[in-house]
Amino acid sequence: MSTPPTAVLFVHGIQGQPKQFQFLIDALPEDVEICAPMLPGHGQGAGAFRRSGRKQWLEAVLAETQDLLRRGCRVVYVGHSMGCLLGLRVSRMLNHPYQGMLLLCCPFRIQLRDRHRGVLTDENGQDLRAKAALAGNSVPIRGPRELPALLHPYWELLRLMGQVRRQKPRGPEGAKFFFSDCDEVVSLRSAQWAKRWPGAVVQILKGCGHCYFPADVKARLIEALNYELSSVQGRAGG
Repeated sequence: MSTPPTAVLFVHGIQGQPKQFQFLIDALPEDVEICAPMLPGHGQGAGAFRRSGRKQWLEAVLAETQDLLRRGCRVVYVGHSMGCLLGLRVSRMLNHPYQGMLLLCCPFRIQLRDRHRGVLTDENGQDLRAKAALAGNSVPIRGPRELPALLHPYWELLRLMGQVRRQKPRGPEGAKFFFSDCDEVVSLRSAQWAKRWPGAVVQILKGCGHCYFPADVKARLIEALNYELSSVQGRAGG
């Protein structure tokens, strides 16, 4: 009997895009299928973003997951920020379809004040976290007139956050949560929420922000993902 194929489903956060996962994608074995969709409302203008919300985002992740399962894939889920919440929600909706989950900067709690301003800067004094967020932004807002486009999607994000936090914390077994010590968006109190999930492994990444991961942290995340894949493929082969 042949071993079932393994796929990794990457889901970005609000205003993000799949290329934020490129360092992980580049390190994957050749026999692993890659699925990295752009969420509805992203990669376009402010108007499309304004019309997007929880329903469309969840439907997109649900459809990608169901397609992979229909093709017999064993799916490992990798989410960043809002992508973590979408994965946890779809996992509940489909009774835990993922063989493994790596969740980066999951926003169970957010913070309104950046407590680490100026901590991570380049040689010119520019904030590395802000530069990384700008590089990953797929929905540029061009001036004050387009600011109202942020209101509905971010309200939808808050509603999604509340929905996931109200879930009875059962499964997915052994999800790996990674939080950043200098995150400008997600409060480290989120780590306490993550520990409510059965078998959750929670780690705090040092010297990085919400979107900024230095080379040593990227190497650590690559190692974690490859270890997860080896475990999944080992179970499938056994």
